Amino acid sequence: MTFESLLPLVAVSGIIDGLHPCGFAVLLFFIAFLLSLEHKRKSILLMGAAFIFGVFVTYLLIGLGILKVFTFFTPHLISKIGALLAILVGLIDLKDAFAGTNTLTIPKFASPHINKTIEKATIPAALVAGLLVGLCAFPCAGGIYVAVLGLLNAQTTAMQGFLLLVFYNLMFVLPLALVLLFASNTTFIDKIERFQHKHKKAYKLALGAIMILFGLLILYGGFM
Repeated sequence: MTFESLLPLVAVSGIIDGLHPCGFAVLLFFIAFLLSLEHKRKSILLMGAAFIFGVFVTYLLIGLGILKVFTFFTPHLISKIGALLAILVGLIDLKDAFAGTNTLTIPKFASPHINKTIEKATIPAALVAGLLVGLCAFPCAGGIYVAVLGLLNAQTTAMQGFLLLVFYNLMFVLPLALVLLFASNTTFIDKIERFQHKHKKAYKLALGAIMILFGLLILYGGFM
């Protein structure tokens, strides 16, 4: 595949990955906390931006590290493993949707530390919280990420892979950035939280199905 033909796939997969509940739910909590303190919109935007930047940097560094490891293996093998991992994560999401469970979440031991950091309500604390969330979210939201990294390893040069990796991570944090823009509207934030709660099963079903389809697309769509 050419660099240009990979752009739409990387963009869509990044956005889908960014819609995973892990980091998204923490940002909603973060915004709700700032609103409860009646911070000005500028303050909310600055701290929210620091949080999102922390998530972006962590996820980008994880991606670079994985790509480095992938260079020691056959590219097509890595693509296949990544695709199978995406399918596995999709199946887990489907199971959670029907069972009402939350298998793929931020580890419980990390949540108190993240919340404590967020409650400091400073820009450095927001950045640290973003770094922690990015690190903790990878195990539960990284299935599609690994699949894309395997694809990049097999189909691109080092420079192309890096550029697409940065693009993927920009798409990954795009949903967080869009929510942040409406951070001063408490009604909007409440509606998002209610929507997530009300349509939780459908959300997980859709996410799981998309993950499975993405993995199958890599396996049988001629990308390897």
